[in-house]
Amino acid sequence: MPMYFHSALLEGQPFEVTPGAGMTGAAVSVEAWGEAGEISEFSAFGGRVNVLDAEISSPSAGIAVPRGAGQTTLNLLGTTSQQTITAVMTGGGQANVYAQAAAKKYGHPSGEHMWLPIAGDDRFVCEPGQRHRKWYASKSPSALTRAQIAANAGVPESAVTAAWLLDKPQYGGSPETAVHLDVMKIHLAYAGATGAPSRSDHYYLERGYQYLDFHLGGLCGEDELHPFVLGAWGAGADPVIDIYSNFLHLPYGVVQDVKTVRFVSGLHQPVQAWYGYATIYDHIDAGFTMNLSNTMFTTVREATALAPWRDFPKPDKITADGKWLANGNHSPGIYSADSEGLLIDSCFIDHAGWAEGYDPAGSATSPMPQSKYSHAIYTDRQLDHTIRSSALFRSASGGTQLRTGLHLEGNLLVDNNIAAAVNSFGGGWQFNNVLDNVAFSAGYRRSSYGEEGGYNYGFDVNGPQSSMVGNVLAHRANPDDAEELGRKTDGWHDYGVSQDVKLVDDTQSWKWSDPVPARNVEGIDPTILDQTTIQRRAGQRLSKSSATIAEYVDHIAAQASIGNLVREDVRWVKSRFGTPIPERSTPANLFFQPDPRLEGFRWDNRYNWSTKDLPGAHVADSADLAGNFVRFGNTNADIAALQTSGGKLDVVSGKLEAGVLTDAAEMMIRKAGQVWIGDADHPLSATAISGRLALTGTAANLDLHAGGQTQVLLGPDCTADDLVISGSRARVGWDGSGSAVLTVNRLEFKRGAIVQINGGGAGKIRFVYQHIGKEVTGSVSGFSARIGAVERTENRGGDYRVWLYDVIGMPVAGDVFAVAPVRTTAGEPQTLLTISSVVSNGITPLQRFRSGAIGTGLVEPTVSPTVNINEVIVPTGLAPGSKHDLTAAGVILGDLGNLPAGVAPEGGKLVYTA
Repeated sequence: MPMYFHSALLEGQPFEVTPGAGMTGAAVSVEAWGEAGEISEFSAFGGRVNVLDAEISSPSAGIAVPRGAGQTTLNLLGTTSQQTITAVMTGGGQANVYAQAAAKKYGHPSGEHMWLPIAGDDRFVCEPGQRHRKWYASKSPSALTRAQIAANAGVPESAVTAAWLLDKPQYGGSPETAVHLDVMKIHLAYAGATGAPSRSDHYYLERGYQYLDFHLGGLCGEDELHPFVLGAWGAGADPVIDIYSNFLHLPYGVVQDVKTVRFVSGLHQPVQAWYGYATIYDHIDAGFTMNLSNTMFTTVREATALAPWRDFPKPDKITADGKWLANGNHSPGIYSADSEGLLIDSCFIDHAGWAEGYDPAGSATSPMPQSKYSHAIYTDRQLDHTIRSSALFRSASGGTQLRTGLHLEGNLLVDNNIAAAVNSFGGGWQFNNVLDNVAFSAGYRRSSYGEEGGYNYGFDVNGPQSSMVGNVLAHRANPDDAEELGRKTDGWHDYGVSQDVKLVDDTQSWKWSDPVPARNVEGIDPTILDQTTIQRRAGQRLSKSSATIAEYVDHIAAQASIGNLVREDVRWVKSRFGTPIPERSTPANLFFQPDPRLEGFRWDNRYNWSTKDLPGAHVADSADLAGNFVRFGNTNADIAALQTSGGKLDVVSGKLEAGVLTDAAEMMIRKAGQVWIGDADHPLSATAISGRLALTGTAANLDLHAGGQTQVLLGPDCTADDLVISGSRARVGWDGSGSAVLTVNRLEFKRGAIVQINGGGAGKIRFVYQHIGKEVTGSVSGFSARIGAVERTENRGGDYRVWLYDVIGMPVAGDVFAVAPVRTTAGEPQTLLTISSVVSNGITPLQRFRSGAIGTGLVEPTVSPTVNINEVIVPTGLAPGSKHDLTAAGVILGDLGNLPAGVAPEGGKLVYTA
C-alpha cells in the first residue's frame, strides 16, 4: 500500500514506521517527494458517452478521446457499475471521475439493423448468390403451364420437375417466358423442402392478380447480401398475397412490391411472420396490420398500412351489453413483441384502430370505436429498436406506444390522440432517444364506454435519462379553423410533453397547451409559427392555400417515396422554427463528435457529426472518426476519404465506399455490412465475419481475419502481413477480370466444423443467427469455436445445420453449447443447443469466386491472381491423410517461401495433406 509523507528531508533516508494494532513494523524509505498534485473532480454516467470540460488521458476505465477546445470524450458505454475512475490531467495533476451506475440494463438501442444498398428504383439491391435463378410467374391465361412446357421441350409432363426446371431459364426466367404460378410452386416446394440448401432465388409475380395460394414457408436465403426475393413485374396493381404463419421464419429474405390480403375465410388477416432473421419488407402495402413478433434484425421500409381497423368485432370479443371489447379488438398498424433489431423506416400508417362513423358508446353494431389500445406502432419487450422518417397519422390512441426504449428519429406525427408514447421505466431495457420528430394536431377522438385514454397528448416520454433533442410540437388545433379551435379546447401538460425528468428536453412547442403556449421559440416571428401548420403544408403540396389532413393522407399514399416526403416536411417545419437541418451541396470534412445527449456512436445519427449532417451528402466528402468508436449501419455512403485517427469502425449493415484510407484503420465487418476501399496505403486491420470487405485499389499493409460467412475481395494489388482464413464458409480472393497480385507474409488457415442440430425448435434458430461471430464451448468435449453461419434443414426451422470457425478441439455428438440468451424474457434464459452429429471438419482456400457484386453478379470470374507467400500455417485436427486445397483452381502460385511439412504444390494448386 503506498503511503505519502510531505517532507523533503526524508528523501532517501530509511526510518521506522510504528505499526498499528495487528500490523508489523518494517524499515522503509522514501523513493521521491514533491508537492501533492491537484485533483480535479468530474461526474459522468456509466453506460453512456460523456464529455468532460478538461483534457484527460489514461482513464482507469472507459476510453478517453481528445475532443478539442479543452474537452475530452469519455466513452463509458462498457462501464456499467458505480465507480471512481482515475485519469491523468493534461499539464499535470489527477482527475477523479465519479461515474454513476448505468441507468439502463441494456444501454442504448444498438443501431444494428438489416440494410442493403439501394438501387435507382429506390429498392434494396439483392445480389444473386451461389444457388440462384429468377422466376417470373403469373395467373394470366398466357402463362406457360407444365403441360405446355413439356410439349415445347418434347418430354413427358412428369419430367417437368423442379430439378429439370432449375437450369432451364427459358421457362420462367423472364417476363416474356413467364410460367403459371403452379409451375413456380413446383420449384418453391423443392427450395423449401426439408434438407434443401439455402437459395437466393428471385421470385416475381405479375401485377393485377391475387396469389392467395402462394406461400413463402420454408424459404431461406443464402446470407445477408444474397437473400431470396419476392417481388412483382408488369403493370397494374401490386400482386396480392397472404403472409401469415406462427412459424414463418424467412431468414435472409426480401419481400418487395406486394399487397397483403385483408381477409381470409371471412376473418381479418394480418401479416404475421414470426421467428425471422435478416428479413426485409420493402414497399409493401399491408391490407390490414403487421405482426412482427419474435423476430431479429428485421426491417420494414416504405411500407403502408392505411386501413388498420376492424370492419367488425371478433365474435368472441363483444361485451355482454353489446359493445366492442376494446382490449381484444385492438389493431395496431405494426405490432411487435419479444424482438430485437427491428427497424421501421419511411412507413405510412393511418387510421389505426377506429373507423369513421363509430358510436362513442362503443356499440358492436357500429363501426370500430376509438380506444386507448390501438396505436400506429405498438411494441413491447423490444430491444435495439429504431423508428425513423415515418408518417404516423390519425391513430385511435398513440402514433407510437413503445414500452422498452428505442431510437425515434425524424417522424411526422399528425392528429393522433397521443402524438408519441415512448416509455422505458425502471432500470431494465434501454434508453429513449427521441430526436427531430415533428407533431401536429391533437386527435381529440373521444369515446364514452370507459376505454378512451388520452386524447390531447403530445410527447409522452418517460424513463431514466430519456433524451429529447430537436423535436417540435405545434398546433393542437388548426388555427385557421374556428370550429376545430372551439372543439380542441386544451392540450396536455404545460407544453405538451410529459413531466418525467429527462436527461435533456429542448422541445419547441407552439400553441399546444394553454399553460405554456410557447417554449423555446424566442425571437421567431409569431406569424411564421402561426402559419406553420400541417394543413398549410398540405396545401403547398396540393397547390392551394390549405388542405385537410384527409386530403394529405391521400396525397402521401400516392407518393413514390414516403421517406422523402417526411424528411422534406420535417425540414420545412424545423427551418421555420429556427432549428434547420443542414443541407449541403458542397463537399466537407466531417469529424465524428459524439453527442452525449444521445447514444454517441451511430454513424447514421447526424448529431454525432461536426456538420450536423451525414458524410456522403457530397461524393467528395471526407470523414474522420477522430479517435472514436463508430458503428456504421442503416445507411449507404460514398465518400472520397476515410480517416480514423485511432478510432474503430464497426460496420453492421449498409455499404460504405471510401476512395482512400488516409491513416491506419481498424474495423470489423459483420451482419449485412459492406466496406469498399480504393487505395489503402496505411495499415488496415480488419475482422470480417459476415458481409463484405472489398479492396478495389492498392492495399499496402493488410492484417485480415476472415471467418463466418464473409466475403473478402482482395483487389488488384494487395500486400498482407497476416491473412487468416477460418472455417469452411468464408470466401477470400477475387472476382471479375484482369490480373491481380497478393503478397502475404503469413497465411494462416484455421479449422472449421459443421454440426447438425435436430429438435432445436423454430423458436431458437434466431438466437443462433444472433450469435454469429461469438464464442461457444462444448459441454462434453470442451471444444471452443465461433458461430459462423446457420441454415435450417427442416422447413419449419426446427432442425438446422451450424457452421463453426476458429475451432479448437473436436465437437462431438451430445455436446451442448449456449448461444445468444433470450434477453426479452426475465432472467435471460440461456438458449442451449445439443449437437446431434458432426457433419464435417475442414478449411476453405484462397480462391476466385462469384461474389454477386460484380456486373450482373452472374458471371464467373476470369481474373488471373498470382500469390506470393512467405509463411503458411495449417491447422491441426484434420483427418490424417486427408487433402485440403489452400489455393483453388485459377490461382497462380508465385514465390512460396519455406513451406511447412505436408504443404506442397499439386496440380497447379497449393495443397495440404494432413
